[in-house]
Amino acid sequence: MDRRSFLPGLLSAGAMLAGLPLTTRSAAQSAFRVPAPEFAGIDAWLNSPAPLTIAGLRGKVVLVDFWTYSCINCRRTVPYLNRWQAEYGPHGLQVIGIHTPEFGFERVRHNVEDAVREFGIRYPVGQDNRFQTWRAWSNRAWPAFYLLDQDGRIVLLREGEGYAREMEGAIRALLGLSASGPVGRPGDDPDLSRIRSPEIYFGAQHPTPQDRAQSPRSGEAAYAFTGEGPRLNQYQLEGKWNREEEALVLRSARGGLRLRFSAAKLHLVAAAPQGGKLRVSVDGDAAQEIEVNRPTLYTLLDGTAYGEHQLLVEAEMPGLSLFSATFG
Repeated sequence: MDRRSFLPGLLSAGAMLAGLPLTTRSAAQSAFRVPAPEFAGIDAWLNSPAPLTIAGLRGKVVLVDFWTYSCINCRRTVPYLNRWQAEYGPHGLQVIGIHTPEFGFERVRHNVEDAVREFGIRYPVGQDNRFQTWRAWSNRAWPAFYLLDQDGRIVLLREGEGYAREMEGAIRALLGLSASGPVGRPGDDPDLSRIRSPEIYFGAQHPTPQDRAQSPRSGEAAYAFTGEGPRLNQYQLEGKWNREEEALVLRSARGGLRLRFSAAKLHLVAAAPQGGKLRVSVDGDAAQEIEVNRPTLYTLLDGTAYGEHQLLVEAEMPGLSLFSATFG
């Protein structure tokens, strides 16, 4: 979910940093100690009795997390963010989630509230539906973490996963806690080195090879599986589907998806207004049923065998919407 938009600069120093490679940018951010912009255009605050401001948080160490609830990379960070709030909150840490939606359904307040409750998030979350805070901070990825010192200056910026131990060490240092204490737990930083498939999007800007006649394709079309299946990191469809801006929507009574990927885990962002069950098989193994209803992320494969696999999804639920597939 590390999609980057390269929005305008974060203030004058931030503008200089925005074009740097990630590792250089992060190190430079630490050196510059950029003043953090205020939160802007927040539609609602969850888990907070009142709106929060950067000015009002002076004196605390603040970790700001840009996230969105259907992002698997964001979800995997919640356990250690909750743990840090519980462990370091009494020492002066405040974790804050800024929920900036990738898909339209993530703008709906009750969907975000359901996710906050489901994940057990215990720190404040601001709904940044209009991307105003995202732009003010020149953010460009989900998740992205900004660590602020007690004077409200950004001292560390990390994008994506893999930085939990580093961030926890930096939090402890800012709080003046002993550097000899344990930092991190197994699983905080998952090994993503064996994943060979990028996130796959199903909306109008991301056509399948079956759409060669029009690219990018939008609108309704009938599809049929061909040959032995798609190439690596491609997919095929069966049935009648409507390619909308953000999703593929099943229009026929039955439909199918074949997708070839290289990873051990596969997650599907999907929705089915009337609810129903997908039949899911991998590499021709016996099918399992996955119930789909509200718009969110569903895990179709939670394996340990890294390598190339072919997924087959069969559905009998007109209205099924497929947004994206992510891997782990």
